[in-house]
Amino acid sequence: MNPKAMDDNKNLKKNRIKMYFLDAAKEIIINEGHENVSVRKVADMAGYSYPTMYNYFDDLNGLLWDVKEAMIRDLIELMSKKMMKTTYDINGIKKLFRIYVGYYFENPNVFKFFYFHQLNSVYKKIDEAESEINFAQMWQETFKGFVLAGKLQETEIEAVAKLLIYGVHGMLTLCFS
Repeated sequence: MNPKAMDDNKNLKKNRIKMYFLDAAKEIIINEGHENVSVRKVADMAGYSYPTMYNYFDDLNGLLWDVKEAMIRDLIELMSKKMMKTTYDINGIKKLFRIYVGYYFENPNVFKFFYFHQLNSVYKKIDEAESEINFAQMWQETFKGFVLAGKLQETEIEAVAKLLIYGVHGMLTLCFS
């Protein structure tokens, strides 16, 4: 076997095992809440000993950063699928927020993990800015119909999007607290 193929197999195996830990932590967060996540519990659920997890993550906080990023991507993917062929007019925006709020009502522990659990930013990856989801671009796409209709200026999109999202987060926080 050539060295490149061996490296590819090694990386595949490493990524697969890392995903076992991520999936286990996601499952615990969704079903039991972030306060019940522990290295031992995640490792046990993933089918490995807890020291093995440290081959893939610096510590529990490092794992939780990756879990949070994966869960955000899962939410965006879900919303994108449900919004296919939807026009982003007033009814489309309402549908988008119904999906968003509905997701959190179905998964209140995810909301609590995202907004009530403080992750240590020291562990935030340096290259995370490159992989971070571009919300400004998503907002531009979502509200471009309003700009084209002359109801919004392009410079107002971020403020309007944040106003709506923060308002929804405030109401969800009151609901879940």
